Amino acid sequence: MTTVARLLLKAQLAFWGCMVVCFAVTGGGLSHNHGFSIYGGRWTTILPWAAGFVAAAYFILRAASLLDDGDHALAQSLRVTVALLLGVLFTPDTVDAFFYDAHIVASVLLFLFEAIVGLWLVQRVHVRAVLQLYVIQIVGGIVAAMSQAQWIGLLSPGILVFQVSFGALLVTASTEPHTQLETV
Repeated sequence: MTTVARLLLKAQLAFWGCMVVCFAVTGGGLSHNHGFSIYGGRWTTILPWAAGFVAAAYFILRAASLLDDGDHALAQSLRVTVALLLGVLFTPDTVDAFFYDAHIVASVLLFLFEAIVGLWLVQRVHVRAVLQLYVIQIVGGIVAAMSQAQWIGLLSPGILVFQVSFGALLVTASTEPHTQLETV
């Protein structure tokens, strides 16, 4: 496993570890249709929620800095991902209507960008697992989008599948010996 892949894995573990703390504190989970953002609007979970975002951002930025010389495009993609993650963090949807709308916009931009990066990685890294993870990611995104539109009530599970798949896709795409990411 490359150092970049290890840092991206640490980002995932840190983020989801903090989400598990949020689940434990609230007794919550995947059953409500508010998504994980609910934890950013509760005093009992705001600290682990924010810690998860900050820790993930830190590890992703470290990975991006290692890619600057060899894969500038992926490095920049990781930095944009961090900016969008922080956009979600700093727009708690429970403050007022403006923040709610800003949060939805930040979340949609994050999901769209991650879907585009996922497709881009499928095009660049010819490893079957990357394609499989991308398909799973998109299915999760469709479930989340249908839930956000209130057509079904599976927002949290859709987000979970989308985000875990995207994280696994990043780690898999940057892991040796599968392939070296080519510079574009």
